[in-house]
Amino acid sequence: MSDLTPETPPAAAQNDTVDQSRRRLAGAALGVSVVFTLASRPVLAADQCMTPSAAVSGNLSQHGTPTLCSGRTPGYWKTHPESWPSPYLPGSCNGGQNICNQAQNWKNGTLFHPIFSGTQFMADLDGNPGTPKTSLSLMQVLMLTNGGNPWGLTDPDNLGAHIVAALLNAAAGLTPVLSVTDVIGIWNEWASKGYFEPTANVQWNSAQIVDYLKTTMPV
Repeated sequence: MSDLTPETPPAAAQNDTVDQSRRRLAGAALGVSVVFTLASRPVLAADQCMTPSAAVSGNLSQHGTPTLCSGRTPGYWKTHPESWPSPYLPGSCNGGQNICNQAQNWKNGTLFHPIFSGTQFMADLDGNPGTPKTSLSLMQVLMLTNGGNPWGLTDPDNLGAHIVAALLNAAAGLTPVLSVTDVIGIWNEWASKGYFEPTANVQWNSAQIVDYLKTTMPV
């Protein structure tokens, strides 16, 4: 008569099963850790760039040629008004460097509003408190990073300056991961909600938006 009672697996086999399970769990945990690390701080080549959603996932895998960006920084666009892409105009400033470092001395440039929504960067530009506030120009928003202005306006985290630079970069074809429409959408969502959502259930504050935009501006 055969013994139908299953044999107890050897202790070595049991240990091997436990070790494999532990390795699988450890591997899964490592994968999560890697994703969160890359999502918070993408590791890219100097001019390699990603869309906002790809930056969240930390997906650095490339199929074919990597996407490269050659966007310019806010500092570049402040000092190179002759390079601004159409249809955006920097305006004009009559004076030396010290004069033209001040936002209020730039005139007749393309206005920040109505390109972008919200009420940020609206000021009493004519000095008459009885008239409605009007929009700063794109160049004036860039110049806010230089400090004092007669309107008492600030640009926390330099988001406005980086959005203007991103707009000019997109219009110049320097950032294939961001179009003009994309840049305007980032600002408009932040202005209405207080955050930008690059993908579901992820909310970027102004500092995080700036961190991302900087990855598209290596020049």
